[in-house]
Amino acid sequence: MEKSKKRNIALNYLKGRLKCAEFALTNACASKCTFCSIWKQSPKVFVEREQGLKAIDRLAEFGVSHITLTGGEPLLNPHIAEFTARATKNNMNSAVLDAAPQLLLRNDMIGRLEDAGADIISISFDSADPETMARSRQIDNIMDGIAEAVARIGRTSMKSMASVLIWNENYDRLDEVCAKAQDLGFDIISLNYPTFSQSSVYELGGDGIDMPRESVVSALEAAIRLKESKKYHIINSAMSMRNIINFLTDPATVKYQCHGGKRVLFVDWFLNVHPCMQLPTSLGNILTMDEKELDIESCNACNMSWYRDFSMLFNGWRSIPALIESATSVGWL
Repeated sequence: MEKSKKRNIALNYLKGRLKCAEFALTNACASKCTFCSIWKQSPKVFVEREQGLKAIDRLAEFGVSHITLTGGEPLLNPHIAEFTARATKNNMNSAVLDAAPQLLLRNDMIGRLEDAGADIISISFDSADPETMARSRQIDNIMDGIAEAVARIGRTSMKSMASVLIWNENYDRLDEVCAKAQDLGFDIISLNYPTFSQSSVYELGGDGIDMPRESVVSALEAAIRLKESKKYHIINSAMSMRNIINFLTDPATVKYQCHGGKRVLFVDWFLNVHPCMQLPTSLGNILTMDEKELDIESCNACNMSWYRDFSMLFNGWRSIPALIESATSVGWL
């Protein structure tokens, strides 16, 4: 990561203004996952160029120093490289998500994203088995595409991240999944915790993640062991995963609430801001709302990984261990 981006994160944190955001650029998707219904939505919506650039500028004004460009499939938005470049111009650390690796292999997409200053390319990775991967995403030969994309990213200044959803096909074999991700050459691994969405915009759910809580807890306990063994480069905080286990077993024992909407934001393809992609609540439109409208109460309604994990950094002195852990995971320490 560039020094200017690190400096921006540090300054906003010291000022008490640091925020992170996910910006969904479209509901169109090349995958047809069993645990997501976004690809079924009609009509297809794409964030327009000028509005998207203004939205990123506004997020920077609000103190957003890390942005994840998501979808649907963000690479289907024709302005993805420009949006990434605008994030870089605002000294934002950026990650671009991808569920269909063949899109990374076309039109010099990897080179364009590197030129735009992207820091991380995150590729959905659900299983060590090629057939299971193809079935879960409904993309033929997807494992071959992932291998080629990761190899090409490895020749750039960007990092590749395996985005692993815990689901019915892998909750009891995370070691195997992480080993395959490492063998393929992924730089880092992030784990996503299964959850059902209450939002009609961002529809998550389905048979793939319809599993007993005991299975999710077992998977998280295994993930903590893998994290602490340092066998794989898992970036999820062990503190956060223990917090999620508390949420799943006894919500009253949760020590760290979620700061979704206050410190961690979700902006949908209509440019509406939500506390997280799971919740139907809209706080306003990013182009017209004031930053003070983000001053909402903390939440303990779900186990959405991205929001719970980042929220660990915003709990005063209690967050110091998580800050150290996170900085070490991304190579700052």
